[in-house]
Amino acid sequence: MSKIYDLTHGSIFKKIMAIALPVLLTSISQMAYNLTDMFWVGQVDTIGFSESDALSAIGTAGYILWFSFGLILIGKIGTSVKVSHYAGDKNLAGVKKYASNGLMLEIIFGLVTSAVILLFRAPLISMFGNNGEVVYNDSIRYLAITGGFYFVQFITSGFTAINEGLGKTYLNLLILPIGLIINMILDPILILVLGLGVTGAALATVIAQICTLLIYVLVYLLSKQKVFSLHPANFDSKAIKDIIRIGFPAGLQSMFFTACSIIIGIMVYGFGTAVFAAQRVGSQIEQFTWMIAGGFQTALTVFVGQNYGARDYVRIRQGTAMLAAILIPYSVVITIIFFFKSEFLIRLFLNSDETTVAYGAEYLKIISFSQIFMMLEGIGSGLFNGVGKTKIPSIFGIIGNVMRIPLSFLMIGSMAQVGIWWALNISDGFKGMALLIGGVILINNMNKLIKKNTTIPNVKPSETDGLGVV
Repeated sequence: MSKIYDLTHGSIFKKIMAIALPVLLTSISQMAYNLTDMFWVGQVDTIGFSESDALSAIGTAGYILWFSFGLILIGKIGTSVKVSHYAGDKNLAGVKKYASNGLMLEIIFGLVTSAVILLFRAPLISMFGNNGEVVYNDSIRYLAITGGFYFVQFITSGFTAINEGLGKTYLNLLILPIGLIINMILDPILILVLGLGVTGAALATVIAQICTLLIYVLVYLLSKQKVFSLHPANFDSKAIKDIIRIGFPAGLQSMFFTACSIIIGIMVYGFGTAVFAAQRVGSQIEQFTWMIAGGFQTALTVFVGQNYGARDYVRIRQGTAMLAAILIPYSVVITIIFFFKSEFLIRLFLNSDETTVAYGAEYLKIISFSQIFMMLEGIGSGLFNGVGKTKIPSIFGIIGNVMRIPLSFLMIGSMAQVGIWWALNISDGFKGMALLIGGVILINNMNKLIKKNTTIPNVKPSETDGLGVV
């Protein structure tokens, strides 16, 4: 961790792809991580369990973890943005301060979150109502294991945020897929061979996450130059406040999104476990869009962040346009695939429950229309986050997510669960168009914004000694 990858000079295409491709591949590995769990849990009918019940149990517990992910984002986004600003300004002192405090914040948040989930797992699961003893008990067991060790994911996210801010996304790419490989090996063994079902899926996930964190720690210990330190003397309340100030809107948006999704999930439960399981599988398949959008959003945040720190308006504009030219056509292709190959995609994860397959295919066809808007939201969010204006995408995101609830209530009367899925489409359309318009306005005023940028102090020679740049 002795060097930064400088995104402020050289070919924009080569630089941005050098950071975007590792993020993309890392996102794909994470997507494969989730889909692997879904695939093997979908096979539990072969060992005497109900696949719909198993998928519903993981989906229920998953909402709780998903909500907590908003806390991860507070530290992750804030740390990544501040580190990228100081890296762009070649200020090692600033990098060290925000990297150290960002990781400390993730550790604190992680330990508190794991404790809360362990203590209150039963009432948290009970929020979803009575969905059968099997689903309830499996949800409790899954949440106890994954939630109890959730602090591991917080700490790992602290390491990834520091690397992202330094432009060293390739290092995350080298480490994170190791967890995927371990998970892929353990899933069939624990879920099917040992007959642990949902419990096996939880154990495989936790073991893989612990191995990933241990590798990050090992890489840190072996590095010649330490860009962060967890010594209590390095605690800086101002740095913590800055990280929370920048990361809080994104974290709040994520928690609002999940809270709304929980309410939507409860509504979907009203139509039966088959419908809920179908949406759970369909939403995982949607990762082909939102994981890619999220990965490139991270890349754009880092690219914009470093060039914002270097006060280079032209590179920000050109880099944003370049990513848009790649991602928008991709989302159109995904839309076509989801619409015309919906049943084929669902059957990759469900092989016996025809009712659930039919609902899943219906979900994918309807939700296919929102894919381009999800990509536009990712591009706009990356642009705003890069300059530290995280409130803008968060405001639009919260409004868009909250509007899903009244829209769903209005539409389910005549359209049943289909009304809920169209409400999701309308919400994504609003967010995508709002951030498209907001992004255009921001780009057109970027030069003025950079001139007013006083958040990065001037570089002192002593602060950059030993800061490698590639």
